[in-house]
Amino acid sequence: MSAIGNIVINDGAATPVAHTFSPVGINAANVASWKDRSPAYPVGYNSLSLLLREPVNGSASRNYKMSLKLVLPTIDTSTGTPVKVYDAFASAEFVIPEQATLQNRKDLLALLKNALANAAITAAVQDLENVY
Repeated sequence: MSAIGNIVINDGAATPVAHTFSPVGINAANVASWKDRSPAYPVGYNSLSLLLREPVNGSASRNYKMSLKLVLPTIDTSTGTPVKVYDAFASAEFVIPEQATLQNRKDLLALLKNALANAAITAAVQDLENVY
């Protein structure tokens, strides 16, 4: 088990900027959360959350389930008071059977990371271009 600590992630700027997500804590539902406190207003803090649920004894489902969510709010300060206009977010869910080997889990993560870097996926997210 990893101790909760800072997570540093580069953004997509032409000259990437490292964003430090500092721990907020782990709530009663066992969701770990982090905030990027670099924006000027707390309403604009980027957030990251992670939940890992282990299989329940006696349950028909013998899977580990992990949910990861990244939220990037957009703020309007034109009125003088910061107001959140919307959230852009991404989420990923992993379902990993108890029988999965370490190599299965490594492949799942590596293939997903590489799929996100694929030109078709990049064009869909960045440029809102569909696949034809």
